Amino acid sequence: MKRVSLAEASSREWDVILAGTSIASMFFGRGLPDGLDVLFVEKGGDYPHGEQIEKGWAVREQFVQRNSSGHEKHWVAFTVLGGNSNYWWANSPRLHPDDFVLQSRFGVGHDWPFGYDDLELYWTRAEELMEVAGGGSEHILPRSRPFPHPPHAPSRSDAILRESSPLWVPMPTAISNGGSRPTCCVNGVCGICPIDAKFTVLNGFEALEHPRASFLLDTEVREVDIEAGRASAVRVRGPGGEEARLRGNVVALGTNAIFNATILQRSGVENDALGRYLHEQAIVDLTIDTANIKAFFGGTSETGHGYHFYHETDRSDAAAVLIETVNAPPAIRPERGRWANRLRMRLIAEDLPQPENRVLLEDDAPAIEWIGHHDYAIRGLDRALAGFPGLIPDTIEDLKVSSLLPSEAHIQGTHRIGASPGESVVDGWLRLHGVPNLFVLGAGAFPTCSPANPTLTIAALSLRAAEAVA
Repeated sequence: MKRVSLAEASSREWDVILAGTSIASMFFGRGLPDGLDVLFVEKGGDYPHGEQIEKGWAVREQFVQRNSSGHEKHWVAFTVLGGNSNYWWANSPRLHPDDFVLQSRFGVGHDWPFGYDDLELYWTRAEELMEVAGGGSEHILPRSRPFPHPPHAPSRSDAILRESSPLWVPMPTAISNGGSRPTCCVNGVCGICPIDAKFTVLNGFEALEHPRASFLLDTEVREVDIEAGRASAVRVRGPGGEEARLRGNVVALGTNAIFNATILQRSGVENDALGRYLHEQAIVDLTIDTANIKAFFGGTSETGHGYHFYHETDRSDAAAVLIETVNAPPAIRPERGRWANRLRMRLIAEDLPQPENRVLLEDDAPAIEWIGHHDYAIRGLDRALAGFPGLIPDTIEDLKVSSLLPSEAHIQGTHRIGASPGESVVDGWLRLHGVPNLFVLGAGAFPTCSPANPTLTIAALSLRAAEAVA
């Protein structure tokens, strides 16, 4: 990694300047033409994997929030080289084809300006770069090529579930199963994987790094200079509080949905949708005690998905829900001889983004207003809970359902994608409407809230957007 000082970075003009070193930024950089001079500006520092394990590095952001939802709510973001890739759990599903056509098919939400088939090639490229392990879900999510690596071994309970219905499928995961990284240790400590089995920007650096990239660390991008409909520079603040102006022909923001919106607001961008429609999935945990089915012995911490309330589901009145089976950390029944007769699962419901959930610029910093999840998401969870017992091919002796969890660590919305500035902030190539050389990357562009983990789609969207630079 070639590092530059703030003085060096401000002494010249760059072909492309990227804010952040997240998956969104790094995959965008990976897709750029080789001949460009590219500068990554990262607010955080460089903490190698070994140092994260030893010292428990987790530079987590704290946000001002006014929460009127009645439920606890957290927004999870880490400021460090590699961003949230250091701490994700590596679940890597694609979005479902229906996620792109909610309005035209079900009369709710918004359609994306492109569809599943338009992203298929980019998902495939992202899966190859992440060395994703998976398979067995092609009848639900069509593919042009097989997964790079086979799925991890199912748990005992997953194996029985998959025999009962084709809608129980292996979890696609960027946790290695035959690639260049170690194989999962199945201890459920995936926040900072102790053996570096999951894909991160740090262990994927060689595959992702642009050949003419430079890195400016411990420096925050604060705003973008926009002149005559073009981005011309970024304003930054260094580790000692010093400020500078970095000139670039193309600018891309990949900080996260909260900070991207804040940077654009500081830059004087006027758009009714900017900062609005902040969202993420609504989720509950399930604990299921069974008469005969036993858990454990799967090949990774989260082993499967259930598409019973997602694939070919009417989403006109209630949200789609994805079921996630959890293998580790373990849940043990207290009764002797029945310790393994306890399954753990999670219900993940899409939400309908609401304009009242938003990020504002207050005292030069982001402030969040959160009124809660849409009733549509709660109706989806209720529908899934009502139908759930029929999915388990065994007697359920006890079923416990948690309250809404405070976070899924998926910050989405605030600069949604769409065809026109009247309804959205960026176009189909993630370019700010009216400013064709300013790209706004990441899940902030999502106009809808799929139940699926957004990370693979973030990477695919970045690879696709980079083609617009060429």
